[in-house]
Amino acid sequence: GGSADDGGDDGGSDEVQAALVLGEGSSIPGGQVEISLYLENVEPVAGVQFTLGSSPEDWATVYEISSISDCFEASFNNTASGTIGLVYSLSGCMFEPLDEINEIATLYFDVSTDAEWGSVVELYFSEVIVAGDGGSQLNSSGYGGVITVGTIGDVNHDGNIDVIDAVSMINFILQLEEPTESQVWAADINEDGSLNILDVVMLIEIILGD
Repeated sequence: GGSADDGGDDGGSDEVQAALVLGEGSSIPGGQVEISLYLENVEPVAGVQFTLGSSPEDWATVYEISSISDCFEASFNNTASGTIGLVYSLSGCMFEPLDEINEIATLYFDVSTDAEWGSVVELYFSEVIVAGDGGSQLNSSGYGGVITVGTIGDVNHDGNIDVIDAVSMINFILQLEEPTESQVWAADINEDGSLNILDVVMLIEIILGD
């Protein structure tokens, strides 16, 4: 660098060359969820390292990280300061810059039974290190993701919103079945505090709209 012309693309120190981006997902308390890890890069990337935290911190725990590419491997360890993850290639492969965002790995989380229905677990990077060609460090940043606990409309908590949920909801309204607290939360789609035909119609719209 060093040119006085700020308009030049000489890789000014503030330009982000690589960004790690987490996707989002939803799970139930005691369930599991997959979150995608994406890389957005303007320079070739030889490997990434990150430290991942979650808030509330004991509601989601990484139990596996798998690489999408055959040419890369992923390793991790859960430490007191967060989950340290590495994505690297033992055969010298690179993630070439793409026009679109590139999914490089999948993170698998166990969601605690303590996690509250309707809450959100925030996932955030406390550290991101991205290695370029030859081990040079690229300017990098990290963008976190979220795990939603429970899904409005998923009345039977099987991870899908479908006709079975509508049947359950109708049975609750007719008082043929007694819903649990979390089922009431999932079935009250318009969040007005009661289960009725309005929720049924909204749920069916969701199902048909998929």
